[in-house]
Amino acid sequence: MPLTHTVINKLQPSSTSIDTKRPDKHSDGNGLQLWVRYTGVKSWISAYRWQGKQQTLTIGTYPVMSLQNARQRNIEIKRLIADGVNPKDHKKEQQASQDGLNIFDNIAQSWYAERKTYLAESTFTRNYSAYMRDVKPSIGQKNINDITAPDILAIGKAVESRGANEMARRTIREVGQIFKHAIRNGLATHNPATDLAEAIKPHKTTNHHRITSQQLPKLLTDINAYQGDVLVKLGLWFLCYTFVRTNEIRFMEWSEIDYKHGLWRIPADKMKAKRLHIVPLAPQAMAILEQIKELGFSDQYVFFNTSTRKPYSQSAFINALWNMGYKGKMTGHGFRGLASTTLHEKEFMHEAIELQLAHDRENKISAAYNGAQHLPYRIDMMHQWANFIDDAYAGKLDNVIHTNFRQQKQKHG
Repeated sequence: MPLTHTVINKLQPSSTSIDTKRPDKHSDGNGLQLWVRYTGVKSWISAYRWQGKQQTLTIGTYPVMSLQNARQRNIEIKRLIADGVNPKDHKKEQQASQDGLNIFDNIAQSWYAERKTYLAESTFTRNYSAYMRDVKPSIGQKNINDITAPDILAIGKAVESRGANEMARRTIREVGQIFKHAIRNGLATHNPATDLAEAIKPHKTTNHHRITSQQLPKLLTDINAYQGDVLVKLGLWFLCYTFVRTNEIRFMEWSEIDYKHGLWRIPADKMKAKRLHIVPLAPQAMAILEQIKELGFSDQYVFFNTSTRKPYSQSAFINALWNMGYKGKMTGHGFRGLASTTLHEKEFMHEAIELQLAHDRENKISAAYNGAQHLPYRIDMMHQWANFIDDAYAGKLDNVIHTNFRQQKQKHG
């Protein structure tokens, strides 16, 4: 049976592999195999016959080389054989031409493969995508020792010109880290990226664009009428009901949902503050999850982009809002600000609101944070917030959140 990204991501070394130091072999068909080594490294192998003898050739590692790219490379190997070329000889010739050049992209790919093993998935995806988009096209095929400070600064300035100042600084620092990696491995002698990030203007902090509660009914009507990707539309509704960060919703997994208690438990490694976060899910939010589940797009991720075969990009939700006419008016993060302002106006407990927003403020929330702190109160608050969203959509802003908040304070402390 052909492999899938879901299957590959779940593969772990078997006890036999760990004991014998021999890889587990998983076939994709047409001679393409994925070997899961006892170290956890997943290597793409092309198996073929050459002059009557069985041969294997390593063509890459997952996830640096995707399943689609591995299949394409395997097809290329079959074409070489059909043309009478030994794939191993071809690979040696390619390596011989590149090894002496110290190609920057080869070094970068090696560094990112290491980073993948310990970085949070969202962080790795963000940084690696930025490299592939902004760095590789500019200096990827250059000899690392021919790359100059102006070359690197030009990349940072190009990113800065898009208004992404912090991304520009981060990109330059990443290039510097790749140079340090090369120096440690004897492939470079100096780091031209040192201190270049200081040439990028600091990002001017501004509040995230957001509408007012009075403008909310119009936004909800526009979301409901949205004709784009159905999962993006459902994701916007889910943001309305939960006001989580967009990164948290992008990488939401089915295994994190507690259906019995109506809770979403986000693991610490996915959170900005690196601690478990509990999101009470009102019936409206649970209904959205049921809709998505029935679509059957992914057994792992809730908001799964079937076009790219991975979670949605960071721009998916903001682009949808822009397409609805909210550019400069509303962002995915804006739902958080709207919820915070409205819930404070309705006199909900400040600490409960901050806990639900997962704000990392040591002067207001103890470092000894308990994910279940004020949970009964927060469950009630989130249910009332969901009702507020529904009433706003129905044009009943004057009827929303009927609870006597003084009684709520007495009830929950």
